[in-house]
Amino acid sequence: MSEHLFLAVPLPMQIKEKLSSFSKSWYGQLPFKKWTYQDDFHITLSFLGPVTYTKSNELVKQLQEELKNFNSFSLKLQNLGTFGDTKQPRVWWCGVNKSNELVECQKRVSKACETVGFATEKRPYSPHITLAKKFNDHFKKEFEIPLIWDENNVEFDVNEIVLYKIHPSKQPSYEPIEMIKLLKD
Repeated sequence: MSEHLFLAVPLPMQIKEKLSSFSKSWYGQLPFKKWTYQDDFHITLSFLGPVTYTKSNELVKQLQEELKNFNSFSLKLQNLGTFGDTKQPRVWWCGVNKSNELVECQKRVSKACETVGFATEKRPYSPHITLAKKFNDHFKKEFEIPLIWDENNVEFDVNEIVLYKIHPSKQPSYEPIEMIKLLKD
């Protein structure tokens, strides 16, 4: 039996609360069908899709090896953005700085995934935190997607990478099943 999994940077609770409070202030004003639940905010490193238990164990061992000497690092929240057509955006997101450490971490995660046999994303890495997604074609109000907010440059530490299991019909939808700790500076 397989489960849908992904690897991500978890966010501290105070960051999740800021993002949740901000995105909730836009409910009903923006044309999205699905809003990210507070506990589900994260920064995806690699989406894996369906994974067997054996393969997930193999991946965790490979990740531990790949990240064993990798130091924790800091990230900052940045401006907001969208994916897709600005008139019908697929995703509304909050960006984070694309630090050298984050890029290197994502490369090592991808390498571990490839070593174990997973296909990896070929598009350039675009770190972000999804606030809302799935454009609502039936949305009747005029709207303008906010792209700036007053929480830019809020900094937080990245101390671990998490393997999440997806539960599409539950809230929260993402369950942490393994944590790979990064070295403290």
